[in-house]
Amino acid sequence: MQRFEICRPVVFWFFILALMFAMPSTSFGQDEADQASGAEDSAPATESASRSLIWTGTGERSLTQTFPEAAVWLELEEGDRALGLFYPEARLPARGAVLVLSDEGETAASGVTGALAAGLASRGWAVLTLGLESPSPVLSDVLMRPVAEEPSAETEAGEQEAPESVMIDVMASESADDLEARYRSRISQTLQAGLAQLAERGYETPAVLGVGRASIHVTNQVLEGADAAALIWVAPQFYPVDRPDLPERLESLSTELLELYPSGAVDDQTKWSMGMRLRRAGMSGFERQPIPWLTPAPGTLGDGIASRVAAWLESRQD
Repeated sequence: MQRFEICRPVVFWFFILALMFAMPSTSFGQDEADQASGAEDSAPATESASRSLIWTGTGERSLTQTFPEAAVWLELEEGDRALGLFYPEARLPARGAVLVLSDEGETAASGVTGALAAGLASRGWAVLTLGLESPSPVLSDVLMRPVAEEPSAETEAGEQEAPESVMIDVMASESADDLEARYRSRISQTLQAGLAQLAERGYETPAVLGVGRASIHVTNQVLEGADAAALIWVAPQFYPVDRPDLPERLESLSTELLELYPSGAVDDQTKWSMGMRLRRAGMSGFERQPIPWLTPAPGTLGDGIASRVAAWLESRQD
């Protein structure tokens, strides 16, 4: 009995010492796991942050689940890719094909795009729709900035007095230009891949249509040499930097152009209107037609727009 009482305190203290050594080890292992987890999360977060400075996405994952048979992945540069939705013609013979770029912030099926594509397909036109990624707030400010005016003599003198300020402005401008160039380049790549996809399916020289802000992107694609049967604007809007020289650039356009403008809009000569500027300039192959329009545009307007587009395209084929 006395021997047992002597051994019991020894066993007790041995157990306490074992716990003291075990707890730091467990804590150290947990810290390592947390650091590893943090390292794994940091790379995607950094990549996402970099991408979010330019665009915010077009809902591609949900579209592949909603339209699994229509989804078409387009391969872009540097291993990137974009999603399009293909609507085959619902009646034969096919009248042709139309590549549709949605309005800014719309997916390949949202807004008027889905109903527009379905309406064209029912009238014998194959359609490939593409979403237009919405620029981030930072890039949106860049795209909507006023056009810079030529500096006056007073301004130049002031700049000479503040060289550090000038250097900061130049660096900020270069950074902004890089964001804008990357955004526009990806859209151009997507349009080029969409045209190539239609060509692979046997549709040569499709018409190219842009909704809202997409109008300038499809226009640039055609002006840069894309082989298109026609160029169509639906309720077009243009960034300030694109407005001044666009009429001059379109003077050399051999592709016929249709502008479908909101019927509620009043042509005010005191305000900027690309359509009216082109009309006053006497641009050949240019036509304007009013359409019902709401902002944001509901899908119910899509079939009516499809009817106008199909009728105009067919009149060019006869």
